[in-house]
Amino acid sequence: MNHPSLIRRLIAWQALALVIAWLVLASLMTWQALQLGESQLDARLQQFGSVLAEAAGGETAPQALALRLQAIETALLQASGRDVLGAVAQPLYQVWQADGRLLYRSAGVPIEALAPLRPGYVETAFAGQPYRLLTVASSGGAQLVQIAEPMQLRLSSVLPLLWVVLQSQLGVFLWHGLVIWVTVRSGLAPLRQLAQRISQRRAGEVAPVQVDRLYAETAPVVQELNALLAHEAQRLDSERRFLADAAHELRTPLAAVNAQAHLLLTEHEAPARAEAAGALKQGIARVSHLLGQLLTLARAEGSAAPHRPERLDAAGLLRERIALLAALARPRAIELSLQAPDRLEWALDRSGFCSIIDNLVDNAIRYTPAGGRVEVLLQATASGLELSVRDNGRGIAPAQRERVFERFYRVPGSSEQGTGLGLAIVKRIAEREGAALKFVEGLDGCGVGLRLSYPTA
Repeated sequence: MNHPSLIRRLIAWQALALVIAWLVLASLMTWQALQLGESQLDARLQQFGSVLAEAAGGETAPQALALRLQAIETALLQASGRDVLGAVAQPLYQVWQADGRLLYRSAGVPIEALAPLRPGYVETAFAGQPYRLLTVASSGGAQLVQIAEPMQLRLSSVLPLLWVVLQSQLGVFLWHGLVIWVTVRSGLAPLRQLAQRISQRRAGEVAPVQVDRLYAETAPVVQELNALLAHEAQRLDSERRFLADAAHELRTPLAAVNAQAHLLLTEHEAPARAEAAGALKQGIARVSHLLGQLLTLARAEGSAAPHRPERLDAAGLLRERIALLAALARPRAIELSLQAPDRLEWALDRSGFCSIIDNLVDNAIRYTPAGGRVEVLLQATASGLELSVRDNGRGIAPAQRERVFERFYRVPGSSEQGTGLGLAIVKRIAEREGAALKFVEGLDGCGVGLRLSYPTA
């Protein structure tokens, strides 16, 4: 698959910048040259006209006047026949008496006045060509000279200079293009080296990428790539430990289920078979619960775990879950109470919030002795939404409180059946949703409590 070239893109932008700069320079020089050319040409017209007007005075015999004017014209052209820009300049002119009588005209000039006989500059045309014309009076005012030059001479006078500039700039442009091409290729060499190092890695290799030298442009790429590899290594290690722990935890209940099934098949007495069937049912329920917890934990820990907050009634959802969990507290005469407003809307992930409620309340009921109390509190505060679950059981020692969030960890001395995954699930979901989880005091000066705080946003 062909991809756009970054080198060609950089060179193209540099070339475009050079072309724009050259066009701006050429336009500026053209404008300045035209201004300079116009002033120089006007000054020459003024000089020619003044000299010819003074030369026309005195002897007015046509033949003598013509010879004198031709000699002066030749001298003027030899002295300044080319302007400062190198363009050939041979003006056309007429010499008039003040009373309107034509005294002399240069070759190619009509006998009619080129413009009204008034001193000053005008633009006129004859023979289909535009001209710049100057009318100059002699010092005595008896003679008038009309001298003209074609307007195209003003633009053509600029072209030689522009051609010189173009030639010099073309060489600079080619040299600059070569420098850009070499420097861009050498400057992007570290990226090619980085791509080569990555392509040489084997599948599943999560060691940090090493390069010979870091640059300001490549350092962020290498750092982010190594951070991603470190995260992936941590995820793979977590998955391996998770699978190992899950296999270990499933081994015992599955062995028990197998033993009870074998007993059920081999036992002939009805009471013994009924007892084996009950034990088998309990074992299957325990395995099913453990598998459900493992799947919930896997979803909570997965990097692609969905988190879709929606505006929902947190108080109503909490009451629904408490009503279902009350069936666990009733057989043991545990008082399960709820304090919550009638309606409390909040942006929450429904499945995650339900998992938190189920695991916190289930844990509290499971580790509270018969006749105890479990209290659930939901409230909105200035800092966010708070959910608290407290009980008056035997509590958790401070030294054990951080470890209870580890997978499959159970407080030493616990006789209650459990998977050791409930609080681990709550912790992972809270981290995923940006909520803070911390211990609080239990009820009646004993027990333990957990408070989950969702931020306002």
